[in-house]
Amino acid sequence: MVWKYLWRKRSSLTPGEAASKRRVYIFALCLLFSALFWLFSKLSQETSASFNKHIHFNNFPEGLVAASQSDSVVQYRIQTTGLRLLNAYFFRPKDTLKVAVDGLPVVQRDGRSLHAVIDNQLFDILSENIEGPATVGHIRPDTIFLELVPAKRKKLPVRLNADIRYAQRFRSYGPILIEPDSVWITGPQTIMDTLQYVSTESWESPLLRETTQITVSLKKPVAIRSVELGRREVLVEVPVTEFTESSMELPLVINCPIEYRLSEVRLFPNTVMVSYLVALRDYATVVPQMFEATVVCPQVQQTTDGRLEVAVEKYPPFVDIIAVKPSLVEYIILE
Repeated sequence: MVWKYLWRKRSSLTPGEAASKRRVYIFALCLLFSALFWLFSKLSQETSASFNKHIHFNNFPEGLVAASQSDSVVQYRIQTTGLRLLNAYFFRPKDTLKVAVDGLPVVQRDGRSLHAVIDNQLFDILSENIEGPATVGHIRPDTIFLELVPAKRKKLPVRLNADIRYAQRFRSYGPILIEPDSVWITGPQTIMDTLQYVSTESWESPLLRETTQITVSLKKPVAIRSVELGRREVLVEVPVTEFTESSMELPLVINCPIEYRLSEVRLFPNTVMVSYLVALRDYATVVPQMFEATVVCPQVQQTTDGRLEVAVEKYPPFVDIIAVKPSLVEYIILE
């Protein structure tokens, strides 16, 4: 068969095989040109196709925003040559249909004042978006109603929606910073009064080993086009440093009101071992005077097992207490 030697080099073919290969190439070329001629002939004929476009209103009167609209998509048909339809479908931008609000007539409907876009206006706008001779028809819906309400501008705090993970021995060093930490948002007053914050899009961090900065997009609080954010993204900084575990022995301090200080209380043991996490950069600055381990005197804190609970009430803000041993101590009262 010809297909067996169609891709072989010419030098490896016999004269008969080479001639057959040429005939195949000539047939394929003629078939291609015939198909192109048929396609061009068909595309030169008039036909029609359906299209959809989203409606986008702009040029709102000052102080007003859209509260609702009857439809958001316009369906229509274009009748023209196949070539122009292909150009409109594949090469024309699929942007929204922009309609200026300030030039629309106002009608009364169900006791409300609504701006209306009628089919003649839609026809004119759609026709302006078509190149060359073409006919626009079958526009649905034939009328679009738009309700305007007073706008309200409000500044809301930004809330980070993130799953932040740290590599082993690494932790956050201070608060996570968001810049800016609040943004302006504009929309219908009835909606603005219900909003308390603006959230970021979900972000899952890799295992962090160093301070990281990342730009995170803001999430629109409600899926309404008339609600607009003053900005689309914020800068998030996660301060990260390496931590280590350390411990120190502390004497126990008894917290007693004045009226109970005539009685002497003995603790067993009278010292505890406090374990804590601290950043390596702060390790050398930690001293025992920064801590205080206490118990409440037994006359105030009634116990049933003869032991008092240890609490570390004073410690540096840059350390995290992870354990106190022992957490309970025994006592005796000497009158």
